[in-house]
Amino acid sequence: MDHHHPGTVFVIVGPSGSGKDTLINWLRENLKHKTDILFVRRIVTRPADNDHEDHDTMEPGQFQQAKASGAFAVTWQAHDLHYAIPNSVKDHVDQGGQAILNGARRALHHLEAAFSDVQIIHLDVDPDILAERLANRGRGSDTDLSARLAQQKLDFQTRAPIIHVANNGPAAEAGQHIVGLIEQHRQRPSAGEADQK
Repeated sequence: MDHHHPGTVFVIVGPSGSGKDTLINWLRENLKHKTDILFVRRIVTRPADNDHEDHDTMEPGQFQQAKASGAFAVTWQAHDLHYAIPNSVKDHVDQGGQAILNGARRALHHLEAAFSDVQIIHLDVDPDILAERLANRGRGSDTDLSARLAQQKLDFQTRAPIIHVANNGPAAEAGQHIVGLIEQHRQRPSAGEADQK
């Protein structure tokens, strides 16, 4: 048995326009010197698109082969696409590292099944600010604002703790708050050396 605790998977969730990508980019920049924090690149069966999050692309056929060969720690489906998290993430977390993931609601129960410590960070945004952000994006898919705003109220099918973080201002405000949460988890005793201050 390993002596150290497995690490934590922080799953950042929130409605469209809640600023997940901006916040994750801020965290990536501000935590890049911490080698025990991994930013998870999801594998998706669609081409990478600069407007969206950073991910690796796989053809559906390749994806199914990789899944069959056990290359993925977690897989799920949404909007006719297949998503996966590679096993390298599980190895990192099993060794006591922390992982940060741009989350999807329907992936949560799969993540809980795969990882022993999942913390869900839900970005809360005032409806007025959310509507303004979506309007500023001007994407066709955001025209049905009321439906998207209503989606904020969906229940999470999860047993994991949900930490609500307001993201109404600049990314640094919510970012600092999340860095504090990650630090609390990194401080837990483990077989690894004490964190260098």
